[in-house]
Amino acid sequence: MTQASQTIPASPEPGGPRLGFGIALGFLSALGPFAIDLYLPAMPQMANALHGDANTVQRTLSAFFFGLAFAQIPIGALADRFGRKRPLIAGLALFVLASFACSFAQSLEQLVALRFLQGMGACAGTSSARAIIRDLHRGHHAARLMAFTFLVIGISPMLAPLLGSGLLHLVSWRGLFVILAGAGLLAALCVLLLLPETLAPADRATDSGGLPRAIVALLGNGRFVGWALVAGLATTVPFAFVTAAPFVYSGLYHLTPGWFSLLLALNAAMSILATQLTPRLLKRLGAVRLAASAASTALLLTAVLGLGALLVPDGVPLAAFQAYSVLLFMIAGLVLTPAATSALDAVRSGIGAAAGTLGTIQLAVTALASAAVSLWPPVSLQPLTMVLGSAFAAMLAIALRIARSPAPAQA
Repeated sequence: MTQASQTIPASPEPGGPRLGFGIALGFLSALGPFAIDLYLPAMPQMANALHGDANTVQRTLSAFFFGLAFAQIPIGALADRFGRKRPLIAGLALFVLASFACSFAQSLEQLVALRFLQGMGACAGTSSARAIIRDLHRGHHAARLMAFTFLVIGISPMLAPLLGSGLLHLVSWRGLFVILAGAGLLAALCVLLLLPETLAPADRATDSGGLPRAIVALLGNGRFVGWALVAGLATTVPFAFVTAAPFVYSGLYHLTPGWFSLLLALNAAMSILATQLTPRLLKRLGAVRLAASAASTALLLTAVLGLGALLVPDGVPLAAFQAYSVLLFMIAGLVLTPAATSALDAVRSGIGAAAGTLGTIQLAVTALASAAVSLWPPVSLQPLTMVLGSAFAAMLAIALRIARSPAPAQA
């Protein structure tokens, strides 16, 4: 059988994905979140074992995010040049090797460097999954597959820390990285056996040095950049909230870690639910109308909360704040899928580079917003409402600008 005949052509036609295809996408989507959250309960143990402090251990998390952001565009470009599967397998191989190496780290400095490499490998799954979905489907059908990946991504942070806590009764923190290496091997096996090559050789880029031109073309595509920014702002909502939430829940409402962890889990669950409802709403309303409606509703709710924090003598009651946070996470879930799919729908070629650029823009916007929340002492709701209000205002303005823009430009 020839390579071309093994390639599944892109098709906008309906039809649910095969079970094996969904399983492979699920593993690719879960790998990054599990690598972030599985070892969080082991951080104190790691600090003691490697003679470091909490701040240094936290740098291993930052290093992973930097690696995740750094490799998005190069891996996407390689996927346009060599097909989706070969760069994906190479990235997973890097993830497996870096995970094994993490288990043998003798200092926190070594662990930070290895976590950077681990993040570079993990980003292959995220970037490639989006490109594969776009190869096969557009619009509503792409949103259904994207919603599935976001479902897995949303569930993973809820389960991974609990799984990590349980595994620490059986293995040390080093064993957690061996388990992550095993997960990477399983993901690679799923890719080899269950995931088709979706980019035909005739559709692949032939100029290996064309990446700068491809990036310039993408950044000149107003609809792509606009939707990528909206996706980043939607991702910002949960990350900015989680950055401030422990201090808000414990400092303002005097909740124990157990209670506010439960409330955060409720928020995440509602976001997951909203994500699964998005494809139907997208088909009914369209991406622009859905994003603009969600952003304007969230902006109004954030303004009400901010005014309440200023005007109510005893502050905003916990029940009102929690209701706001639940709605906030649901709105973020409603916007993320149509924004990500619409960004890729705005591109006619170079889908791998587009998927990588989309991921980099998302991570950059999210990191900036989360850092902005942490600039002010978390003694009130004002820092959070200011950052979230600005994010929703920008989201609404971009959605309205996209509504007035011409048809998608080719990139």
